Amino acid sequence: MSEITNGEIRDVIALALSRVPGVNIYRFPPEDIAAPAVFVAGFTIRPLSFDGYRETSADLTVMVSHRHVDQLALLDAMLDSEGSSSIVAAIDNAASPDVNLRVNTIGNYREVTIADVPYYAADITVEVLT
Repeated sequence: MSEITNGEIRDVIALALSRVPGVNIYRFPPEDIAAPAVFVAGFTIRPLSFDGYRETSADLTVMVSHRHVDQLALLDAMLDSEGSSSIVAAIDNAASPDVNLRVNTIGNYREVTIADVPYYAADITVEVLT
């Protein structure tokens, strides 16, 4: 196990997601967004007292346009475990010498508003293994 910064985790996630065509990637929650998009919403960190390391989960938010309900089909495809639009597959297949990513949960479909613009959104929780 190695120590890694939150910034480095954001970079590994962004690199993995860059393999999904047509998706805008944000390392931080954006003030304005161009959908379809995914952003790192934050982390849940559990310190491991016996060795000074930690367990980290990254919370990702996936968003598509709200202009028509058919955008939910795109959101579904982005959350599928396979396919060229799959964010889940990109995360699960990410290759990094120092960090492994594994999708833990997918869900929480909802409507979200950013900069007064509505979007359809869902969450992915990623376990970060170092």
